[in-house]
Amino acid sequence: MHEEVFVGIDISKDQLDAHVLPKGMHTTVKNDTQGIDSLIEILHAEPPMVIVMEATGGYEITVAAQLGLAGLPIAVVNPGQVRDFAKGIGKLAKTDAIDAYVLARFAQTVRPIPKPLPTEDEKQIKELVTRRKQLVDLRASEKNRLHRARSNRVQRSIQTVIAALDKEIEDIDKDVDDLIRKSPLWRETEELLRTFKGVGPITARVLMAKLPELGHVSRHEISRLVGLAPLNKDSGKKKGKREISGGRADVRSTLYMAAVAAITSNVVIKPFYQRLIEAGKPFKVAITACMRKMIVILNAMLKKKQPFQVVFS
Repeated sequence: MHEEVFVGIDISKDQLDAHVLPKGMHTTVKNDTQGIDSLIEILHAEPPMVIVMEATGGYEITVAAQLGLAGLPIAVVNPGQVRDFAKGIGKLAKTDAIDAYVLARFAQTVRPIPKPLPTEDEKQIKELVTRRKQLVDLRASEKNRLHRARSNRVQRSIQTVIAALDKEIEDIDKDVDDLIRKSPLWRETEELLRTFKGVGPITARVLMAKLPELGHVSRHEISRLVGLAPLNKDSGKKKGKREISGGRADVRSTLYMAAVAAITSNVVIKPFYQRLIEAGKPFKVAITACMRKMIVILNAMLKKKQPFQVVFS
């Protein structure tokens, strides 16, 4: 019986450091086409369960693309999560070789789900969704400045910027619409998500772009990824208050707005929220529970490829 193989790759501008577990083999190659090809040949000799690399501001894109095209299972993970893991196993020093080992241990312990490489259209949609969020944040900042401005000239300047941001956001929305219409899979996913009352086009697109695991993992895992899984804060006999932490803040903030809409009209979320409030739960606790229930339902809908009305009729 073959041992399961796990690989961590630390990526820098000039070189790639790969660590293979359980053998403990370490390999360093140049970060160029020839180096990546030689690494692919090594990895194909004993195909790994998963290869983990960090999102490093762009250096990982070419490496992940070439390994993915070679049929190798790639998982690009959050550097913060890996740093926390490194502290947990006592690896506080930082070198390329140590980082590659930590990534391999992370792969072996956490076993992140490999993701297929996105198509060009999918990458564009994700980048546009991210850019839209940036512009919306800028617009919110400008609106806050407008409320504080006293000078007419400053007010006009701010209003000009807000109008320009409105136009750019509108143009990005049109571009995303066009790309989604070209992609049957994205179109089908958006249509399914929007059968849930409270989920509009923006929420659906953020979930598709920022939470590609939706519909592919368990209810507990999807809650954890968003940062909505209550974590125990216990020590000895002391039972601490369970709290949420970590996860994807941009997804969580979008889901919050969707939950606020859902508690007024959704046939499942509205009575659920009312029961929590009647039981004396504070608004923050109740709305967080609603967000968690929503993401679990949406995950089930995509997993079954069924609209909300069918899954919960």
